[in-house]
Amino acid sequence: MKRLSLFLLAAFSATALYAQKQVSAREVFQAIDKHQSVQYDGVVITGDLDFTELSNRKIKKEKGWEEVKTTVEVPVVFRNCTFKGDVIAYKRLEENGSRTKILNIEVIGGITYSADFRENAVFENCTFENGSEFKYSTFSKVANFAGSKFAEQANFKYARFRQDALYSNIRFEDYANFKYADFSHRADFQEVRFRDYADFKYAEFEEKVNFAGSHFQRNADFKYADFNEGASFDKTDFDGSVDFKYSNGKRYVAR
Repeated sequence: MKRLSLFLLAAFSATALYAQKQVSAREVFQAIDKHQSVQYDGVVITGDLDFTELSNRKIKKEKGWEEVKTTVEVPVVFRNCTFKGDVIAYKRLEENGSRTKILNIEVIGGITYSADFRENAVFENCTFENGSEFKYSTFSKVANFAGSKFAEQANFKYARFRQDALYSNIRFEDYANFKYADFSHRADFQEVRFRDYADFKYAEFEEKVNFAGSHFQRNADFKYADFNEGASFDKTDFDGSVDFKYSNGKRYVAR
């Protein structure tokens, strides 16, 4: 009877511990919206985490379109976390309020929502099981996604990185979109596996960018990219096509 009681107690404790590791995206959002920095390690985030719905939104209207911009004003740190829902720092809503999920096609009309990050944005060794949208986001401090896995399309199109952008040891299982991205400081893409289309067309690298040891399994598009201080592709594998047409700057390639 004593052994059974101990077993039940251990099982209950394990269940309670597992339950503690589940954190709702709403809880995370509410803390950020109250200007509280967040730091999580080893938890599962359930639901969609939508940074574009923060209370500090500013609305800009131009002829034919409307933009809503929010700012994450506190540090956000996620390490070894799993995001079950979408992580949204960009979205576009139709006039009827429905969300458009198109990464590689420009759509006219509707309302565009995007979020900037004023402090460090850390998503280290995390798993994104669904969409991740950071289109038009400005990262004023360090953006750290090192060691993470993106199971679906990762959208960093037009993103601006004002400090270090850390993307080493990432697995992009789907389309990795960095088209028109602007990297003002160090950009680290060492040991990255791109299983689908890797789009760096028109990307701007102000400092030397490192793709050493990375593996491009399909198309690698660097057309019109600017490598102002050069780019390292030391021991980089290109299984599919690679396009450096009209790109500027030195590329250091070694097998």
